[in-house]
Amino acid sequence: MLRRARVRVAALLALVLLFPFLPVPAFADVGIEVTSADYPAGNEFHGSPGQPGDFTFSSRGAEDVQSYFYGLNDGSCVREAVPEEPGGSVTVTLTPRHAGPNRIYARTVDASGKSSACTSVYSFLVAPPSDPVAYFAFDEGQGNRAADLVNPDQGATLSEGVEWVRGRVGTVENPNTNPAPRLEGTAVHTNGRTDAEITVNHSTVDTSGSFSVSTWVKLEGARADHIAVAQSGAAQSAFQLGYQGDTGQWVFRMFPEDESGDTSREWAVAASTASAETGVWTHLLGTHDGQTGEITLYVDGIEQGTVTHSGPWNARGPLAIGRTLSEGTGGHHWSGAIDDVRVWNRLVLDEAVAGSETNSEVWRLANRPLAAEGRWMLDEWDGTSVADATDHGLEATLHADPLTAWDAAENDITFSPALRLNGDDEYVETSGPALRTDRSFSIAAWVRLDETGEGVDATAVSQAGTHQSGFHLGYQGDSGRWVFKMAAHDDANAVGSTEWTSASSAWLAQPGEWAHLTGVYDHTSGELVLYVDGFEASRAAVEHTWHAEGPLRIGSAQHGGSNTDHWPGDIDDVHAYQGVLEAHSISSVYEGLFPSAQR
Repeated sequence: MLRRARVRVAALLALVLLFPFLPVPAFADVGIEVTSADYPAGNEFHGSPGQPGDFTFSSRGAEDVQSYFYGLNDGSCVREAVPEEPGGSVTVTLTPRHAGPNRIYARTVDASGKSSACTSVYSFLVAPPSDPVAYFAFDEGQGNRAADLVNPDQGATLSEGVEWVRGRVGTVENPNTNPAPRLEGTAVHTNGRTDAEITVNHSTVDTSGSFSVSTWVKLEGARADHIAVAQSGAAQSAFQLGYQGDTGQWVFRMFPEDESGDTSREWAVAASTASAETGVWTHLLGTHDGQTGEITLYVDGIEQGTVTHSGPWNARGPLAIGRTLSEGTGGHHWSGAIDDVRVWNRLVLDEAVAGSETNSEVWRLANRPLAAEGRWMLDEWDGTSVADATDHGLEATLHADPLTAWDAAENDITFSPALRLNGDDEYVETSGPALRTDRSFSIAAWVRLDETGEGVDATAVSQAGTHQSGFHLGYQGDSGRWVFKMAAHDDANAVGSTEWTSASSAWLAQPGEWAHLTGVYDHTSGELVLYVDGFEASRAAVEHTWHAEGPLRIGSAQHGGSNTDHWPGDIDDVHAYQGVLEAHSISSVYEGLFPSAQR
């Protein structure tokens, strides 16, 4: 028996000598205590995803604890926190990234290197994402004041050079009495000069900590720096979100100190991967992680780049909209329109923060605020003028005989009048483009085909380029299925299957029966999605899109430089939106309603 024990000890000693870096066996410690005033344990919800909090680790009096290893919702316990004295407590900052239950795992290591087991030591509940701490919707549309919707007693004063223009997002005006929506709202427009000032008198966030800032912008001048949103210190702005003229890029940048005349310190700049476009509504979002110093820029919901900012400081001055502070003087005035400015005292996260969500907050900011760019109900009785039911006022013209096109068809699902086309040379065309086809958009229509079969390609809705349409929503004859498709580029030769991205229904289209088609291009996710009768039918990844600058057509498409693919049958209630229609919104459109103006 003694001989066996000696052999076992010798074998263990040999293993230690051969493998000196094997992990030290875990021991059972007396327990780790975690406390937090920001995220207390218990049944109440606190904080927000993306909002940091302090957590204090202590060893319940065990004096031999040298360090703590921990993880948030991560059972590997690899992050280390070292107290000032063995057995002492230590405080760390953690940022929860999802709502609901969160859990901290931890272990301790003593002076001999022995580690306790990594176990769950603390749990807490995180509230849903918190609202902005400042929010300028710019929906007033008139006057010289713009409200901060979070701080009713605060706001912005507009000088005489600031104009009100049609915005990117907004609210429905008098939804109970006025059927015409104002989903676009209004925005402020500045000319890039000092006579157009938007003056805010209050600060919004501690710029040394975690924060996020977003806005919709439409840039006009591109020869100099133009800043949409900043926050002032005494001499400099701590951050700037806008356009950098010498590189032609969108930027989110932070300066390392609030000093004038110091040229030795450089900006930390997160820049867009592609050049900024003028005349196009673009969503910009900048985030600063106070723990890591990382700043990130998102353009239209797509991450552009992340850089590390050293030396963060708190700019205690007011928020600046449409300009920045440099060397103690206002400058880099914005040239163009600004809409929907929001500031948060936390990170806006590019991940779903609750189990019921499929899209991130970053995605929703760039895609969910819908802009109604046109609705043609097609219930006219005579003439060739086709009305737009939105405030966009994009009227269309009927290229057909009014006697046969109007009052000849009825949608037997919604019981509304419909447009009848002959499939040879008849169509409806708007006076200009309705959509940016290289940004997220949604298109929907009720359709009925007189005939189906091989060789009968028919387009219900499209938007023309020079040679091709930017998109086709309709029927594919060779497959006999409903289709939403986009060409890779505006090329007359783009006719092969490899040049197109298509989302098609799994079932055949039935002649003589009404169907509701919705095509969605999600620019942020890079996907085409087709819905039939309110249900998702198919989705496909798309790598490249382009902007078709021609008119929107109902009942035909541009193909190979010609107006073709004419629709043989009936079309009713065409909707066009900039942004992504989700399933619940498509249900509203299916029923003949405008979707809610969610922001």
